[in-house]
Formats: sequence, structure tokens, C-alpha cells
Amino acid sequence: MRAETKRKLDWELRRRRLKIGALALVAVGAVAGMLFLTDLDARVEDHRVHAHVDRVSVPAVKGASEAVAVDLTLDNGRHVQVFALKTHEPHVGDRVAVSEHRHATGRVTYSRN
Repeated sequence: MRAETKRKLDWELRRRRLKIGALALVAVGAVAGMLFLTDLDARVEDHRVHAHVDRVSVPAVKGASEAVAVDLTLDNGRHVQVFALKTHEPHVGDRVAVSEHRHATGRVTYSRN
């Protein structure tokens, strides 16, 4: 085999190995990124906020016989929706306290205590 042909074959083998290595690095990076984002979403800061009940309705989801959907206006003016158990019996105009959950990803959720 000539030296030039051997060099070309060696380059092709090395190129294939580099492609496989690059794909493996991309896959590892994608998994690490997803784990990082999942960890960020698991970090939560909870704060108590007060609100007024605007509307109480039955949620349109399967198996929601024990819950009600409550539309709230927070003291800072924002409108949010919270699911609460029927045992809490919220009424329009009531002042209630809800928990504001601020996730490290920036997502904000609310829950009735």
C-alpha cells in the first residue's frame, strides 16, 4: 500500500472516530442540560400572599369532584387561578391567603393553603 493511500485511510478512520466522539459529547451535554433544568425547577421559594376571590367555578377536568377553581386578584393587582378543595368553601369577595411558589427557572405557581 502506498503511503498516500494509507494516510487517506487513516484520516477516514480518524474522522469516523471523531464523529462518534462528537455525537457522544452532544448526547452527554443534552442529558446534563436536562438534569440541570430539572434541578432548577425543583428549587422553590415559597411566599404567602393575600388575595380577594373574584370567581368560584367547577374545573373542567376529569375527577375534579372534590375541587373548585378559584379566580383571585392578588394585592399587587395580578389575576391568578388556584384549585382549592371544596372543604375550604371559598366565596366571592372573601379575602384569602395563598402560597406563591417561585421556581428557579422563573415559573411562578400558586396553591391554596
